[in-house]
Amino acid sequence: MLMNPIEYWAMNNPLRSFCQRHYEAPRLKRLSKGRPDRVLEIGCGQGEGARIIYDLFGPQSYVGIDLDPRMIRRARRRAGALPNATFVEGDVSNLEFPDGSFDLVMDFGIVHHVPNWRDALAEVHRTLMAGGEFLFEDLSLETWERGIGVPFKRIADHPYDQMFRQDEFVNELESLGFEVETHESSPLSFYHFWGRAEKLA
Repeated sequence: MLMNPIEYWAMNNPLRSFCQRHYEAPRLKRLSKGRPDRVLEIGCGQGEGARIIYDLFGPQSYVGIDLDPRMIRRARRRAGALPNATFVEGDVSNLEFPDGSFDLVMDFGIVHHVPNWRDALAEVHRTLMAGGEFLFEDLSLETWERGIGVPFKRIADHPYDQMFRQDEFVNELESLGFEVETHESSPLSFYHFWGRAEKLA
C-alpha cells in the first residue's frame, strides 16, 4: 500500500537515511553469513538502501522494487554510478522474477505495509536460491501498542487489520522453509525487530 504524505516525508529525510546507514544496515550485515552476488531490495524507496547495500556487500547486481512510482523515479535519479543496479516498479506480493533469482533479499521495514504479507514472504522464499538469505528489519502490531507507536498510529496509514505480530511473521517464515534468527529492540525505543532467515535446501 502507498504511503500517505506524512509517511512519504518520513522516509525521505536525512534522519531516516542516517539511521538506515549507521544503525539498521550494519546490524543486518553482522547477521549475514555470506557475500551475495545478486541482491533484491523490496520497498527500495528513494534508493538510499541501494548505496548502503553496495557499500556493505559489494554485489555484482542489485534490483530495487517499490510499489510507488515516485520512489522509483527518485531512486533512478539518485543511483549515480552504481554498477548493474536496476530500479523497477513492482509488488512484493507478486514478484516478476524467476525462482532462485537472488542470493540475498533485503527488507528495511516494508513488509508491515503489505496487507497480503504472507504472499510477500512466499515470494521472497521463491525468488531466493537455496541457502540464500532474507535480512529483515520490520515493525509488527506490537509497535503500535506501546511507547511512541501509540500516537504515531493515528497518522500512519498501515493495514492494521491485516498486520502480523512478530511471532506470526517468524512462524510464517519457518513454515515456508526458512531457518530464522530474530532480535528485538529495547523496550524504551520504537518497538521493532530484525533478523536473518536462511532458505533451507
